[in-house]
Amino acid sequence: MPTAVELVFQLFNFINMRFIGIIVFISLLFGCQSEYNLGIRQLKEGQYELAIESFNFALDRNPRNADVYYARGLSRGFLDNYTGAIADLTRAIKLEADQPNYYFYRAYFKSLHGNNRGSIADFSRAIEIEPYWREAYYNRGVKFVHMGLLEDACMDFETAKYLGDTLSNSYLNLYCKPISSMKKEKK
Repeated sequence: MPTAVELVFQLFNFINMRFIGIIVFISLLFGCQSEYNLGIRQLKEGQYELAIESFNFALDRNPRNADVYYARGLSRGFLDNYTGAIADLTRAIKLEADQPNYYFYRAYFKSLHGNNRGSIADFSRAIEIEPYWREAYYNRGVKFVHMGLLEDACMDFETAKYLGDTLSNSYLNLYCKPISSMKKEKK
């Protein structure tokens, strides 16, 4: 049977090990956060390669952080690495499927990668989550124009304009006025 001194020593070691575990956990958590914050600053400053390195380090410490995948995806996309951007944004969506920004930017990079159908699907999902997002309507309208779906495009441009978008006016004048005048002629 252990003596009182041995029991106290064992208890001290047990508490000490738990304390060390908590310290390690906190340092990992804040280490991830500090690298993430550094990466965000680098992203804002246009230092995309450095931002990616910071986000990689943060993901090494916490691979289930959707915001880090999102930010790294933006950095990759701004470096014209659309495949990497789409992969990161897809990973962010798998971790947090209710973030409209994730779908919006994945749609944006899909469109730059030449995937108009995928882009429209992602803009549509962003709109489902955030129905008053004028930029999503505008961008989806542009993709509809590229696919020759002018009536759908005009509906999106009208919605975007109603929500306060001013860029839609040029598309409305260019593509939607002729459609409305053709409909009047048919009557």
